[in-house]
Amino acid sequence: MGRRPVKKFRREDDELKIQWLAIIAPKLFQEGFRQYSMDEIIQWVGVSKATFYKYFSSREMLIDEMLTLKLTEITAFKDILFEFGRPYAERYSAAMTLLEQALNPLSYKFLDDVQHTHPEQLTQIFQFIEFSLQWLEQFYVEGMRDHGLKQVNTKLLLMVDGAFLNALIMNPTKLKKTGFCVGEAVRHYFDLRAHSLRQIDKVGELKFS
Repeated sequence: MGRRPVKKFRREDDELKIQWLAIIAPKLFQEGFRQYSMDEIIQWVGVSKATFYKYFSSREMLIDEMLTLKLTEITAFKDILFEFGRPYAERYSAAMTLLEQALNPLSYKFLDDVQHTHPEQLTQIFQFIEFSLQWLEQFYVEGMRDHGLKQVNTKLLLMVDGAFLNALIMNPTKLKKTGFCVGEAVRHYFDLRAHSLRQIDKVGELKFS
């Protein structure tokens, strides 16, 4: 059985929900949601409970839709990686900048709340990580074939990348100890990864064509 595709957010059908999520999501991503009741959250968008529950029938559905919208935003990094008309290093830098900016609103508090109260919602995140690793593998292979990256085992690289990304999700308190937001942690990790894959020329300069 093949993997399910990443769920898309249908903007043409869900404009009102997107407007509400633009108000709700930043606060919950940053502060977590266990401390807020649904009544408090509904007050933020200024509609009746009956109206709100027509679109979000439960807290679980709200969290699910928040994650769907965020993952749809993050997916744009794939398109940047494979803009073949741009230099390889420039594609990498632009993709990492997008990831850092899109992921930074996610705090260890939100991830900890999801893990402890709605662990089933983590399925979306783990599925997205699987797809991201496939895209990264293609990017690594291109770099080793055409752009002077060190020739190393890509499967091993992906094992390490996957372990790092999964650790961010499953151990959010460890993220707190680093002092980084999710986006900052991901950017630092992949910058270290890029540095380790660059070749060193005869005069000691790093090459990343």
